[in-house]
Parts: sequence; C-alpha cells; structure tokens
Amino acid sequence: MPSFLEKFHLDTNSGAGYAIVPVSLGASFIASFASGFVADRLGRKKFLYVASITHEIGCIIEIAGQSQATFFTGRIITGLAIGLYSMLIPLYQSEIAKPSNRGRLITFYQIFVTLGFCVAFWLGYGAYRIESDAGWRIPVGFQLIAGFIMLCGLYFIPESPRWLIYKDRNAEALKILAQLRSYGNEHDVDVQMEFTGIVQDVSFDKMAYTQRFMSLLRKGNDNNRKRTLLGIGVHVFTQLSGINALLFYLPHILESAGIREAISALLGNGVGGAVNFVATLFVILYIDKWDRRRILVCGALAMSVCMICITIVSAIYNQQLISKVPAYGVSNSTSSTVSDTAASYAILALLCVFIAFFALSWGPIGWIYPAEIYPQMIRANAMGVTTSFSYLFNLFISLISPIMFREILWGTYLFFAMMCLIMAGVVQKYYPETRGRSLEEIQLIFSGALIDQRPDAHHPATAAEALLHLEQLQHEDKRNQMQQPQFPLNIPAEWSDVVVSNPHNVSRALNSFNHVDDEFEADDNSIQEIRSQRTFATSSSIASWSGPSSIELDQLGTNGETSNTTASVAAAASSSSVPQDKTK
Repeated sequence: MPSFLEKFHLDTNSGAGYAIVPVSLGASFIASFASGFVADRLGRKKFLYVASITHEIGCIIEIAGQSQATFFTGRIITGLAIGLYSMLIPLYQSEIAKPSNRGRLITFYQIFVTLGFCVAFWLGYGAYRIESDAGWRIPVGFQLIAGFIMLCGLYFIPESPRWLIYKDRNAEALKILAQLRSYGNEHDVDVQMEFTGIVQDVSFDKMAYTQRFMSLLRKGNDNNRKRTLLGIGVHVFTQLSGINALLFYLPHILESAGIREAISALLGNGVGGAVNFVATLFVILYIDKWDRRRILVCGALAMSVCMICITIVSAIYNQQLISKVPAYGVSNSTSSTVSDTAASYAILALLCVFIAFFALSWGPIGWIYPAEIYPQMIRANAMGVTTSFSYLFNLFISLISPIMFREILWGTYLFFAMMCLIMAGVVQKYYPETRGRSLEEIQLIFSGALIDQRPDAHHPATAAEALLHLEQLQHEDKRNQMQQPQFPLNIPAEWSDVVVSNPHNVSRALNSFNHVDDEFEADDNSIQEIRSQRTFATSSSIASWSGPSSIELDQLGTNGETSNTTASVAAAASSSSVPQDKTK
C-alpha cells in the first residue's frame, strides 16, 4: 500500500521491496527445520508458548519499526514463529486425536490458515486508502490480537500424552489420556488399551535405536527413510502444484487476462482467498470417511484438468501471462493481453475451480499425512525436516514463478498440469493408506508387520474386547471364591501351532479369534464358548513372553487397581501393534 512504501522508502522493483516475502519464508524454513529437536526436549505445550511469545515480539517490532532494518527484523522474527507453528500444531493435533477424528482435527489448522489469508486481505483492502501510517499499521497490528488469543488459549490445553510417555511420565500421560477419551475415567478399557499400546510402542522404539538426525534416513525394519521421503514429497508436491504461484500473483494474472486493475486486485485476493477458505470448510464432512490416497489422487487429477483448460484458453487468445510482475532486476514491458471479456472471466472461473479442488484435497492432507506416518522417537524431528521443505519450495516457487510466466507464457500452466499428473501417479503407487488407523498401527504398516490390512480391522479394539471378557470372568471368580477359573478347553486345532512368544504371534492369535467368531455367529452358546476360549488362550499364552510387555499397568500410573494378569494381557495384546526384530 502507498503509505507503507512511502514510510520505508520501498519500491516493488527494488531489492528491498522484492525481499520482504523471501526473508520471511527463509526464516520459517530455518525455524521449522530445527524445531523438532527442541520440541522433543522442551515438550509440545511449552514450545507452543515459545512460538506464541516469539510471534508477539516480532509483531511489536514490525509495528514500532521506523526503518527498513527494524521492519525486516520484525519480519524475520515473525517468520521464525510461523515456522514453529506450522510444525508444532499438526504434530500436537496428531498426538492427541483419536484415529476416527484425527483428519478433521488437523483440518482445522488449514481452515484457520485460509481464514487468516481472507482476513488479512480484507483488512489491507479496507486500509488501502488511508494515507497515514495507520494504513499499514492496522493490518500488521491485527496479528497481535490473534497471537494473544493463541497465547491465552495455551493455558487450557494439556501436554501431549505421547510425549509424556516418551519422557517416562506415565502417570501424567494416563491422566491426560483419560481426560481426552473418557471424561477422566482412567479405568476405561479403551483408555487402558490405548495407553498400554503407546507405552509398548515407545518401549520398543527406545530399545531399537537412539534418537538422532540420521535415524530419519535409516531404512531398517521401520522404513524411516521411506517415511521421510513420503513426508517431504507431500509438501514438495503441494508447492509444485502451482497453488502458491497463483495465490501470490493472481491479481496480476487476472490483469494480464484482460480484467481491469482495480477489479483484478479484488477478485484475485478477495475472491480467491474466499474460495480457498469456503472449500476447506467442506473437508470436515469427508476427511475421515474417504481414504487419504483417494482424495489426493482425485484432487491432483482435477487440478490437472483445470490447468490444461486454462492453458488451452490462454493459448487460443494469445495471452502473455503476468506481464506486469517482473522478476527481480527485470523492468516492466508492454505486452498483449486477452481482449475477449468472456475468455478473461473463463480464466478467472477456472482458476477459482483449481483453488477449490486444491482446498478440498491437497490443502488439508498436506498437513495431515506427514503428521501421521512417523514413529514417536523421530516424529518431531521428521515433522520439522519435512515441514521445512514446504517453505523451501514455497520460496523457490515465489522466485521462479515470475520468470516462468514471463518466459514460457501459458506454458507455465501446462507445466503445473503435468506436475499434478505426476503427483497423482506417485501417490497411487507409493503412498500407503492411513485413514482410521492409530499411530501405532501406522507403525506396523510401514514395518510390514500389520497382518490384517483391512481399513476396518483394528488390533487394539480386539485386544480391548479380550481384556473386557477377562475382567468379567475375574469378577465372577472372586464372587464365587474360586481358586482356579474353570474354562472349556475346546481350542480349535488351528490355534495349536501358534506360540504367542512375541507381538507378531499375538496378532496372529487375535486375528484367528475373529475368524472363529464368524464361523459361530449363528449360535449364541458357541459364541460365548469361543470368547471364553479367546480370553483363556490370550491370558495363558502371554505367560511365555518375557519381552517388554512385562511392564505392568500398576507401575504405569494405575495405582495398582488393575490386576497383574489384566495388565499382562493388555500389554501383550496391544503390542501386536509393534513390529518385531527391530534393529539399529
């Protein structure tokens, strides 16, 4: 805006004016890259406090700045805070959410990001005509309000229970997990099973390898290298789809498409931002119902079709794209534009459809998928590294897009169309499905130890059912004052060769139980008999396993109220979500 440019003696064609966005993106890249190492030591909640305070300090410096150096210092500090936010918030959300609503919860991050873009534009648009310093200080200062709300809200959120277990603060973790899942009931069966599954997963991870940066590139049984590449790939593909190239320069693209300057600014930032925000709202309706891969593939194909259509219209009407936005060091030049009004608004409509398809697919899942795929020991570090690539390629796109628009004209759209096709193919071939899985089950998917790959098959739920029946039988035994429980021992022959000596065989046993239930579904008495046998087989076979599942729940914060037998069953059953033979 004019008052801002006059205050700091900036020109959009000068080096200082051109560097405002890259400086902020560069700071975000550095902060997100290093943030994971700090988050594992300081904790998720405390580090969010650090990010919020950093953001407020940066905003104050920007508002109070009287020189270019001061303003750029504030931009760097706020850029650091944004980098921390973008890693920490999806990380925290993934660690506290249930598998059934994890996608929706992380989608709220993207919803408020797009809402922020909308609010920022309309504030700037409304203050554009203010000739005093208030014209630019009002939009910049509005960040303080949002940051203050964030800072106050952090007081009411709990620490991540997974991080607490990672730090051996199990009693606190169980209490918080119970608050999140069952209104504080620490003896809820599902809470106990989820808690024990996390404990076992972290225990195996700690034995398997030490926490270090090179663990992100280690292949091993856990396939950390593949996870890191997949996480980086999601962020890189998001940028190469062309979304930020369009959002950054949409007003100028519309102006070169024949739409008047005043209208192009309003339609470009205002309408484009509104479409992005409104479309993202609809993601809540299906994100945890449809497969992640299906959404990504369909979204990429739809975006590619939009780009191809824009290419055709632009080529037919001889449009020279973004003619008024030069690359750094290149002066403006006069060029032809689309003279057909219908074609101009057709391009606008296609651009809005492209933004909508992005918001319905890659926009939210670009944050959801990387937050789901990493094991606890490296999750924060991996999230930091993969998120940093988002800012790195965002910076790259912001620098290269003006050159591409100027040199290859409508071929720029064709390039982004081809990238979207490549994105769809890569996701279809290499990306496993994660919807509805617990983070511990996703660990099994990448280690190759998940036996039942059906989306509706959940190992912890099966273990919870076995634990429930065992507790019911124990209560009956106590009432009858029986020394030894009596169970029918008509165990099916196919179970006889299953020696439950490790988590892999526990999972085999539990899967075979489900098969038997299907065979006897019509006979209630048979079902009761089989479930009793399931309980006995689970509890008796666990005794032969001397691995890490011997950790008892009364040592993990249950105050000894759950019996040792129940704890052993819970630990062994939930450890079916942990791969065996892990090596450094």
